[in-house]
Amino acid sequence: MKWILLAWLSLSAFSALSTELPLEYFTKHGDYLDMKLSPDGKHIAARVRFDSKVILVVLDRQTLDLVGGVRPGNKDIIHTMNWVNEERLVFEYAEKFGYLDAPMPTGELFGVNVDGSKQEQLFGFRAGDAKLGSRLSNKDDTLASQEILSLLENDDDNILIIEYPWTKNGNTYYDDRSKQPVISKLNVYNGRKRKVDVLPYGHSRALANKAGSVNFMTWQDNNGDYHSAYREDEGDEWTALGDKFKQDSYLHPLGASEDEESIFLGGRRGESGVYTLYSLDLNSGEYKAIFDSHKTDIEDFILDKNGIPAVGITYPGKSKAEYAKVESETSSIHKLLAEAFGDQTVHITSSTKDWKTLLVHVSGDVNPGEYYLFDSETLKAEFVWANSSWIDPRMLVPMKPIEFVTSDGMAINGYLTLPNNSKAGEKPPLVVMIHGGPHQAGTRDFWRYDPETQLLANRGYAVLRVNFRGSDGYGTAFKRAGYKEWGGKMVQDINEATRWVIDKDYVDGNKVCTYGASYGGYAALMSVVRAPELYKCAIGYVGIYDMQYIFTESDIPNSWGGKAYLSKVLGNDQSQLHDYSPINHVDKIKANVMLIHGSKDRRVPEINAEALSERLTAAGKPPVYLQFKQAGHGVYDEGNRRELYQGVLNFLETNLKS
Repeated sequence: MKWILLAWLSLSAFSALSTELPLEYFTKHGDYLDMKLSPDGKHIAARVRFDSKVILVVLDRQTLDLVGGVRPGNKDIIHTMNWVNEERLVFEYAEKFGYLDAPMPTGELFGVNVDGSKQEQLFGFRAGDAKLGSRLSNKDDTLASQEILSLLENDDDNILIIEYPWTKNGNTYYDDRSKQPVISKLNVYNGRKRKVDVLPYGHSRALANKAGSVNFMTWQDNNGDYHSAYREDEGDEWTALGDKFKQDSYLHPLGASEDEESIFLGGRRGESGVYTLYSLDLNSGEYKAIFDSHKTDIEDFILDKNGIPAVGITYPGKSKAEYAKVESETSSIHKLLAEAFGDQTVHITSSTKDWKTLLVHVSGDVNPGEYYLFDSETLKAEFVWANSSWIDPRMLVPMKPIEFVTSDGMAINGYLTLPNNSKAGEKPPLVVMIHGGPHQAGTRDFWRYDPETQLLANRGYAVLRVNFRGSDGYGTAFKRAGYKEWGGKMVQDINEATRWVIDKDYVDGNKVCTYGASYGGYAALMSVVRAPELYKCAIGYVGIYDMQYIFTESDIPNSWGGKAYLSKVLGNDQSQLHDYSPINHVDKIKANVMLIHGSKDRRVPEINAEALSERLTAAGKPPVYLQFKQAGHGVYDEGNRRELYQGVLNFLETNLKS
């Protein structure tokens, strides 16, 4: 393993160079997106971005020669792919529709052999293959989306899927998951399927073992609360999981062991409500915490040979591996890999059936991601591919974890990235980048490669990212501390973090700008409302600027549990909602403003940016406005992304470097 470590050290021994990199290095989507090893280890399947498309390629593992694949037409992309046996894969498309710039998943499923032969649509609204003049068809059109539940061991021809029927509203069908899901067995060669069961609730997911038995389910009610249930055999009544196994109701099944003796569950523990994993012995009914105490949520995990988590990945600052209390070969291997690759995040993404060969993904703040083949017997690793292959990690700069305590005693974490190209004796200007969400799973800042951060650092700006109260990842108590504080203590945390960085003398306190998307766009404007003297400029990207619009114009109230969610996190105090709306405080805004919005945005409709622009213009403070007519809640098209980020750089140059 030493050669891996030496190779990485030799790369990181160079300080980040100060050369200005081309803008498109940071606006292009990644090229090598994900890879999976076939069960027999003879092939690697990968989703690769090529010529504005995401294609599926199948490579010979020994030579890395191309042996098969699928290339979508138009601007469609391969959305997901999975091995179902040693010779066949299934995959999904995301389709480019004319009225949006981002491809949208269609819920359909296709199959193809390793060599590209026998490509077949297996499931979806266009799956029926009746020929002209004939009423005979082997498959039916199904107005639903699907997910794979089980690959069905000892059955190479079929998989178990769960179907989510679409809901029709006017002339449009939506995958809103409100209807009862259907569990079916699907043939991966000809698309024939047989209904096995129907779950009793909408917005539910099922857990199936390798034989295809569905004994556990979890669903979300219209108040946004989750419930789980168990049944002994197909056809039995479902029983609340807590009643059957005498366990806390907040635990929900995630996976089953290979020996079918146990399952693992996710849930929050203690007063802080940090998310962790548990195992449940199906024979004794005993459940145990898999990991010892950790202060931040388990964000990802790696399974052992028996299908139970052996490694958890958490982010107290940099990424950290938590190892299961019960030692396994998987955790031992991961410790070797983590030591070899040093200060990076290591995932075992797939393996051969016998676990001899592993496909390992390595990434970090200055590493967009690399894949290695690892031999678990010889302990040797072989480099395969790197994502964003045009990026030289030596040209990137590290993210430094920070922590400070707010004026009301709350510990706040974040990341500070400092540029390497500041002139001697000069402190860099600062961009405060605010994450979106703000409360949903995964809505926090992480220690990982971020192209926006690296673009700004490459252009000479320091970048501060703050996990203010209300962010995910730090437990339920921390998240709930942000409820009904969108324009209050959450923004206060951001402003206090900014002052903390300035007081530490890292940056030029007279040259500071806020920038964020979605909630981050909202908070960027509220930050300059709450602290007008602190910022020279603010950039709001697809942000909410009038709280009333989130109730009247957004798609959130009409989504499952949406009204209950808004009541919980925003409340109905009209005076507070008025105070939390940047549009009502234009008189307090001293900073120059830039607004960016997509005209097809359903989550935060463009009326937010239009109304704020009108109000600012009427007050003699017209904003810079970038409108993208085909974009939704974020800009996807690479040409439009270049225009967007060039506009951002021009705006920052004018306000922070002039």
